[in-house]
Amino acid sequence: MEGMFTVDGHCDTMLRVMNDPDYNFFSENTDGHLDLPRLKRGGVNLQVMALFVESRFKPFQALPRTVEMTGAFHRLVDSRPEELKLVTSQKDLEVLGKNPKKTGLLMGLEGGEAICSPESLYAFFKLGLRLVTLTWNQRNQLADGVGETCTGGGLTMMGREVVGEMNELGIAVDVSHLSEKSFWDVAGVSNKPLVASHSNAYTLCDHRRNLKDDQVKAIAESGGIIGINFSNYFLNGTKNAQLEDVLKHIDYLVKGWGFDCVGLGSDYDGIGFTPTGLEDISHLPVLGRELISRYGETNAAKIMGENWIMVLKRILPSG
Repeated sequence: MEGMFTVDGHCDTMLRVMNDPDYNFFSENTDGHLDLPRLKRGGVNLQVMALFVESRFKPFQALPRTVEMTGAFHRLVDSRPEELKLVTSQKDLEVLGKNPKKTGLLMGLEGGEAICSPESLYAFFKLGLRLVTLTWNQRNQLADGVGETCTGGGLTMMGREVVGEMNELGIAVDVSHLSEKSFWDVAGVSNKPLVASHSNAYTLCDHRRNLKDDQVKAIAESGGIIGINFSNYFLNGTKNAQLEDVLKHIDYLVKGWGFDCVGLGSDYDGIGFTPTGLEDISHLPVLGRELISRYGETNAAKIMGENWIMVLKRILPSG
């Protein structure tokens, strides 16, 4: 495991930064799933930090709340420049790869309610935004989320314009949380690799947030990635799951579509129940060792982080 570049494609830890006065990102906390000491112990080189706007702020306060969270994210990075690195470009990924003592943070947005035009997207791009999960489970001005079961709606006209702008700027289009119609609309519009930052295989667990086989195929054929979600409910539909359940989803995806489209998207600090053996981010080496024993070191390294890096290099701006 030593020297294996590790990437986690999704966490909701910024909610703790914003809402929990007792939480300190720079100290090890006795609850929750993620902080800097545990990231380091877990060997994580790059963490995607989602800005998730709570439902009580939607729709009219989504923009100011997102701006607040963006400021909190940058304050976090700026307060420890010797330990943290903001990642916004291919060049940053290369620098991070040469400096294993630093932890990279990439800013994502979970739910596009704050994006009301291509110009607003550009403003957030200038602030460092590099991944957008277009919706949460709800409908917004970009698309229908997976929770909009009665409408059959997909990507809006504005959503199509925004996806095109994301492709041009170098922002990853994240299809996790989208309704099926929205997913296929995005797949038809986007010309960059598709990202499902925190979703699993529907065939193994028929949760609405998981991906059906034809969706997995589309992501793989785009050169994209599926980040395996550690939520017990997405793994086996119950409160109780094991490390083995995570491995089952990985097994299923790599056997069907190869080793290049699978990564990690833990959803730590955004899920209520975690698998036994993966209680928090510090336990990722346990998963890494299991993957090595199953697939060998080369393929394990792809799943643990190299696939995320390859996809991000195809999407992010050069420098």
